[in-house]
Amino acid sequence: MDALRLDYDNTPYTSNSFSQSAPGRMAATAHLFGLSPPEVSRARVLELGCAAGGNLIPFASAHPAARVVGVDLSQVQIDQGRSHVRELGLDNLELVAGDLAQLDLPSLGEFDFVIAHGLYSWVPPEIRDALLATIRAVLAPDGVAYVSYNTYPGWKAKETLRDAMMLASGASSTPQQKAGDARDMVDFLAAAAPADSVLAAVVAVAKDHALGFADSYLLHDELATFNAPCYFYEMVGHAGAHGLSYLAEAHVETVFPTNFGPTVAEYLQAKCGGVQVLVEQYLDFAINRMFRESLLVHADAAARIRHQPDSGRIQGLHVAAWVPPAAEPTSIDHVRQEFVVSDATLFTNDPGVKAAMDALSARWPWTLSRAELYDAVHARLVSAGLTPGERLARTLDDLMGVLIMQGAASFRLDPIVPDAVDPERLRLDPAARRMAAITRAPDGTARTFNAWHETHELTPVDALLVPLLDGTLDREALLALIEGVDEDPATLATQVDTLPQRLAEMKLVRLP
Repeated sequence: MDALRLDYDNTPYTSNSFSQSAPGRMAATAHLFGLSPPEVSRARVLELGCAAGGNLIPFASAHPAARVVGVDLSQVQIDQGRSHVRELGLDNLELVAGDLAQLDLPSLGEFDFVIAHGLYSWVPPEIRDALLATIRAVLAPDGVAYVSYNTYPGWKAKETLRDAMMLASGASSTPQQKAGDARDMVDFLAAAAPADSVLAAVVAVAKDHALGFADSYLLHDELATFNAPCYFYEMVGHAGAHGLSYLAEAHVETVFPTNFGPTVAEYLQAKCGGVQVLVEQYLDFAINRMFRESLLVHADAAARIRHQPDSGRIQGLHVAAWVPPAAEPTSIDHVRQEFVVSDATLFTNDPGVKAAMDALSARWPWTLSRAELYDAVHARLVSAGLTPGERLARTLDDLMGVLIMQGAASFRLDPIVPDAVDPERLRLDPAARRMAAITRAPDGTARTFNAWHETHELTPVDALLVPLLDGTLDREALLALIEGVDEDPATLATQVDTLPQRLAEMKLVRLP
């Protein structure tokens, strides 16, 4: 473990938030599939392998009554995170340096949500055991854990590319040289591999994804000392040996075979007998999955899990979705119209469905409760001269189910609707402003987070502007404060004028 600690001390991991691991998302998914998760606002949250706490800071900031703890092997990363926590004034977030295999579990206490992102596949076998044992020991009876890991069969082909990169970088004397030598090898293979080969396809995916990130990602994910992919059923079996059961994926749309076409759905229905683990293992083969983000619960909760959500579960959710019409504006009538739903399209002549799509898109990226959606649809139908039918409520429940199960909607148990801000005097969450200030990089960029637990990279100009947005400064005041920036004055003016829309697109503010 000393060598692993040194890897992270020498090249700290870029510590961002991962929206798929947000406790609010975990709780909503557990609810959707039949469980009763703990209350998020006062939750106790633990992250194992937390780096500098970037994945915990948004939650701790938004939930001052919560208790949040992060543990990481690297003292360098913990010290960096503690500095950020102090500057952000978060007294509910504690970061601890420690070896997972030697943690004092009783002193940690009990946690409602446990997160282990980018850890399971990247440690030796005894630490994988320690990870699952720790989750089992500290997880509250109704708690939910998130564990991400590399999977076969997708990683079978990727292992060839990893082997090539490891060979090319084996004699590198510094982390930077190692990353550079690995990137050079990928460039060589991109030029040399036959265009129709499996290797060419893997290289193309790598260049679009992994190699597009900073060196810290490449070193700690693709070139890590330990990288042990597994089949999904093996992970589920390992979790079961430690008293844990599989609940679902953080991306819930990936658990439903119907989302992968009729051929896949019909085959799995006939072959798997409704056994969810078997269904998803077959799916992994069908789509060549290489990465999973699984939610785990205590084994005694398994009997209560329902992988086909009923309308009662859906009714309790707050939902956000961007589902605009494909062409002309929404018409609240019986004329057939096409809407963009995720990567597909939905045709409907139902005015209730069309009104719901319009209401959701009008509120995006913020949530509507079921009652709010019903009222918004009812009002649109009446304004169009139509009488809402008795089946309207059922229609809306069915539509919400479709959007959620297709991955076209974000959902929570609590609303995400910040107060609207004046676009002339923008006001951001204080912690989001301070985060932008303390993460300024030498190139002028910075990063911050939003209410959806998402990290956003800021351009040098936005990195200067965001910390200033306390609601007191108008356009002229902002321009005066950044007039010394080495940019054309007209360009700066344009940046200030378009700032409200950019912040709205990043879900950092809600405009009236």
